[in-house]
This record gives sequence, C-alpha cells and structure tokens, in this order.
Amino acid sequence: MEKPGTGKLTNDTGVALLFALPSLAGFVIFLLIPIVMSFLVSFTNYSGSFRNFRLVGLHNYKMLVLDDKFWQSLYVTFIFVVASISFQLVLGFLFAVLLNQKIKGRNLFRSIIFLPVVLSSIAVCLSFLLLFHPTKGSINALLKALSLPAVPWLADKSTALLSIIIVFVWQSFGYYMVIFLSGLQSINYALYEAADMDGASGLDKLLHVTIPLLTPVIFFSFIIALFNAFKAFDQVYIMTGGQYGGGPAGATSVLAFDIYKNGFLFWQIGYGAAESVILFIIVLAVTVVQYRMQMKWVHYDVV
Repeated sequence: MEKPGTGKLTNDTGVALLFALPSLAGFVIFLLIPIVMSFLVSFTNYSGSFRNFRLVGLHNYKMLVLDDKFWQSLYVTFIFVVASISFQLVLGFLFAVLLNQKIKGRNLFRSIIFLPVVLSSIAVCLSFLLLFHPTKGSINALLKALSLPAVPWLADKSTALLSIIIVFVWQSFGYYMVIFLSGLQSINYALYEAADMDGASGLDKLLHVTIPLLTPVIFFSFIIALFNAFKAFDQVYIMTGGQYGGGPAGATSVLAFDIYKNGFLFWQIGYGAAESVILFIIVLAVTVVQYRMQMKWVHYDVV
C-alpha cells in the first residue's frame, strides 16, 4: 500500500493528463484558437493579404448594423432555427413514444428512421434536388396525380426556406428519436403501474409521468439541436445555388452561409469574422438563458 506523500497522486494525475492531451490539443487547436482569432480579426480589415492590413476598431460591427443583408440573414436564421428545432424534437419524441411500444417490427422501423442520420449530407441534398425539381420532380408529379397544384419548392422565395427545413429535419430527427428512446426506457415502469391504479388515462401518464421524467433528455436534445441548427450550411450551399447561392432573393441565406460568402468569396475576412462573433454571442446567450431556466422545468429526480 502506498504511503501518504509518496507521490502516487501526482503520478496518477500525470497519466490522466497524458491520456487527455490529444483531446485537449484538439480543443485548443481546432476550437479555442479559431474563436480567439475570429474575435481579434473582427477588429481589422484583413482580406487575405497584409498589404493594407490595419486595425479598424468597431468599424466592422458598425457596418453590420447598417447592412440589410446581415439583418435578412439573421431573420432567416431565426426562422430556420425555431422551425427546425420544433419539428426535430416533436417528431423525434412522437416516433420515440410510438416505437417504444411493443409493436411488430419496431426495431426495423427504428433503423429505417435513424438511417438518414448516417447518410452523407451531399447525397441527401442531391437526392432532394431531384425530388424538388419544379417540372420533373417526383413530388410535384405525385401532387399532379392527386389533382393538387405543383409547388415551386426551391425555385420560389416563399417556399425555398421551407424546402431546406424539410430536408434538414428529415435527415436529423431520427437522432433525437434515439435519444428520447433511451430516456423512455430508463423510466421506472412501476410509475406507470401506479398511475394505472389511480385511474390515469394514457394522456395523463404522458403529461404527468413521461414528459416530466424526460425533461433532462429534452433539455439536452434542445441544446444539441440548437447548435446544429445555427451552424447549418450544407443544405443551403448545395440546394440553393452553390457558393454564390442563398436561394431566390436570399430566402435561404442563413447567417453561417453569409459568413462563408463574405469571408471566403468576397475576401472581407474581418467583416465575416465580425459576423461569426455575433453568431457566437447569440448561441452562447441562448444557451446560458436556457441553462438558467432549466431549474424551473427540468427534473433530475431519479426514481
């Protein structure tokens, strides 16, 4: 047995730090340093060259306030985030509750719903481009067969963002279904038996047993969905016009895509960095608010 003061704790700490070093290095190199550099570059006029490089203070942020395209991108991002998170969590929860029942073939249905999560975003977007084609697409062909009017989908500003949301939700809600399933299966079944003895209906058990005990899972899913929604990029880039896209009249130009255009197409890197700082602050603020509010609605009781 090791005696106190022999340095065993120090050795164990060193080994633990050695194992943590790869992850820590990855965090510093690929996350912490880019965040700090984006913040610093946002106060410059950097455009890929140091020839006319200089500090400009808050100039980029002042330009953001006066830029209508920035406010439009922020508005589009808000609509996209609210709609996508709502549909992802609601569909994930409903399918989790359904496929948690003892129905025939439920494992097959779980696999089918989860399958889009592991598919390539590029392949999914290209497939939906064919499905959403205004004249040759299968979806409009089906609508025509049902004597319904065709939908312009990606070709019209009134439906372009909806099309992106459909693809984004379709590919990702299976992930939240699996998370909700794990939460449902961890609930003590004795609580449902007690509710049955009290004469509770199925809706009563859902509202007063299932949902309250799932609130930690709901909170976790919301935070993950929030991060993923704010950084959505692939669908906009591939489905609405490539690098100079963003949909008709900028209808799908979310803030992450606008940052890409300003930073890597127009070489206004300082301006794009300022946009990324604003995006970082928004995500951080929403996360902090939700974290503090969770005390009012998230229940961590283990039964």
